[in-house]
Amino acid sequence: MTAPNLRVSEVRLYERAVTLRLPFRFGVVTLREAREAVVHVRITLTSGEEAWGSAAEILAPKWFDKNTALSNDDNMEQLRQSLRSARDLYERSDPATAFGLFAGNYEAQIASCAEQDLNSLIACYGPAMLDRAVLDALCRALDTSFYNAVQSNLVGMVQTPFAPVADGFAFEPFLASLKPSQHIHARHTVGLVDPITAADQSDDERVNDGLPETLEEVIETYGHRFFKVKVSGDKDADISRLTAIAGTLDRLAGDYKVSLDGNEQYDSVDEVLALWEAMAAAPSLTRYTSAILFIEQPIMRQVAAGGDMARLA
Repeated sequence: MTAPNLRVSEVRLYERAVTLRLPFRFGVVTLREAREAVVHVRITLTSGEEAWGSAAEILAPKWFDKNTALSNDDNMEQLRQSLRSARDLYERSDPATAFGLFAGNYEAQIASCAEQDLNSLIACYGPAMLDRAVLDALCRALDTSFYNAVQSNLVGMVQTPFAPVADGFAFEPFLASLKPSQHIHARHTVGLVDPITAADQSDDERVNDGLPETLEEVIETYGHRFFKVKVSGDKDADISRLTAIAGTLDRLAGDYKVSLDGNEQYDSVDEVLALWEAMAAAPSLTRYTSAILFIEQPIMRQVAAGGDMARLA
């Protein structure tokens, strides 16, 4: 079956309030409550079938634009603008494949958002939400699974000027070769204010809803072996906290693996290297450091995009 053409007949944007079970700190933000964007999209295939699809995502502050002069409400409004811009573009689009709909509006979305002083990361939030809802609707219209739709290239993936692949790359054989995994590791994220052991919580701070609250309890309850650990940009504070986390992982998590996530909190290559060298020099972090798979976004993007990052290799 070839990828069908479709038209976005209607987009509905909603929001709902979300209260986090535990406070979550990443970068400069501690989230206790947030707004969740919900997108419903109705598509019409050129063959006549119609279906609705949905997607949802938190309107996350300080994730896409880390300018501290902006409030959380400012950041959420930026993402709403991206969603509205994508909605207007998609509803005006001529029939195309699901991928063609994305590709045909990609540059226009970035340009439209730039006119509103929104960076390209924010610009891509709206289409990412709509594309997920379109794909959901396409699978429902064709009564097929996500795996089937991708393997059969029912989305119509092709090479594009803004995301080139090797000349002559054949999408169909590649997608047809994909197989769904039978197992997946659940990676647990350790935020900057997450309690590590029971000693890090007072009785008043506990939620007491029957679910694990400390890192120690999470490991004992679920058996996680993969962890994403946030760092703050303060080397000494990070070393102290990583030492506490490492002690718990060494004791409970078996053959664990870790990624470090900086959320752009370090200002330079030198600062990140200083953190790494301090970790490597600490005997209590020997096992932890050897378990690190990769480091995510350690440096503020303005520096990382315009500077030489080679020494971090």
